[in-house]
Amino acid sequence: MKATPAVPMTWHAAASALAAPFFDGVRPLLRELEGETWPSTATLNQLAAQHAVANARGRPIRFVTPSADAISAMRYETQIAETGEVPTRENWHDLFNALQWIAFPRLKSAINAQHARLLATGGAAEAAARSVARDVLTMFDESGVIVASRDSSLLDLIRRFQWRELFVERREQVMADMRFVLVGHGLMEKSLAPFIGITAKAMLLTTGNDSLDRAAADWLTNPANLTDSHHLAPLPLLGIPGWDARNESASFYDDANYFRPGRRHRG
Repeated sequence: MKATPAVPMTWHAAASALAAPFFDGVRPLLRELEGETWPSTATLNQLAAQHAVANARGRPIRFVTPSADAISAMRYETQIAETGEVPTRENWHDLFNALQWIAFPRLKSAINAQHARLLATGGAAEAAARSVARDVLTMFDESGVIVASRDSSLLDLIRRFQWRELFVERREQVMADMRFVLVGHGLMEKSLAPFIGITAKAMLLTTGNDSLDRAAADWLTNPANLTDSHHLAPLPLLGIPGWDARNESASFYDDANYFRPGRRHRG
């Protein structure tokens, strides 16, 4: 696999990259932020207020300059849960996190509430070494993609790593009947300069035109889904139709180092 290339660091330089499908989940917000200056926390807070974004306890979400100890998991998650204040640095990683809070408030508040609950129960030990449940939450928060379809057989092809059948043989069905929405803010940062090897952790939802924000939040509040990281399926993002011009050729899916056969025996 290639190493992650450097990403454009200025708002203006990233304009063409942000036009890609990787960022469709926050597309309306990007339109509101069009311009050549970096979005300030004041601007983000204005957007959050306009969209009435709140945490699980009903406290309005506000993006603030981090304190010295905000980097710790205990402090970071607890601060958001108790006050609604989200420590936000001036970088792509934190900007995408802020945009996800505004675009998917139920999902993000569910993630934070679960983290806060597990940290309150497990204390310093949980903060020092994440449990399986917090591993699942963190993986999805950083690298998650929501995949939704009423056709469960299409979702099963992802579970079974059957990439050619999914993206070549059933390509028209995929384009008509599946929705792919990138929500992991860490992976969004990498997607500014996508590379062969870029892979998401997919939440597979059997649903049609329902709210993905609500459906994803419901999935994460089901304790059974947090018992094993394998409940999130690996998904090579560049294989999604329309997300990379190279996948117009069926031979693109012959790269077994990227489109891996995986753990089919798990079913």
